Amino acid sequence: MFLQHHSSATPTLSSSVHKQSNDFELFIQSTTAEKIIGQLRFRYLHQSFEASVILTPSSIQVKSLYPFAGIAVSANTLDTTAAQPYIHKGALTAQGHQQMIWLMLDIIHLYNLLRLKPGAIIELYRASFADAKKMNPALVFGQIPLDTKQAKMVAKSLVQNMRLKHKYVFSNPLDLLASLQEIIAHYPQQFLTPKSNLAKLSPVLS
Repeated sequence: MFLQHHSSATPTLSSSVHKQSNDFELFIQSTTAEKIIGQLRFRYLHQSFEASVILTPSSIQVKSLYPFAGIAVSANTLDTTAAQPYIHKGALTAQGHQQMIWLMLDIIHLYNLLRLKPGAIIELYRASFADAKKMNPALVFGQIPLDTKQAKMVAKSLVQNMRLKHKYVFSNPLDLLASLQEIIAHYPQQFLTPKSNLAKLSPVLS
């Protein structure tokens, strides 16, 4: 396979509270009225996915652990007075459940693109990075600080190009940038390969 799978990160069930729906399983490692920390498990076709998750009434943060690490996704931050928070009194709400599904779709879609079209995806990043490099020649490939104007520009460009070329709108532009840079960091042997050699990677896709 193009990306080497990490070992399953399944939590020890004896120390976790198990919450299950028809869409996913949530293993809660710690919970208060204002925060849930745990691991998310779900399946897409024949592939199992695992991710760490942090939920609060106003935010959801998910980061993939398996089949490979690196994809970070998050829900829009709600106002603290929102009528429909993501969790309420330590329990996932209907709004939180729906947002979890949208974030799972982001993970699945990016996973499939990275697995099936790695060259195309890294070229999206290369093109956007080249534009940012013109603004700041000191930038390092795969290491654009997320709190800079260059990061916002690159993130917007990545989302726009993904929509045009791959017919998918990633929920949070900065999450997409962060995810690709995490993947580059975890798998440099694939993503730091010179452009002319990218085509050679395709035969080893599963």
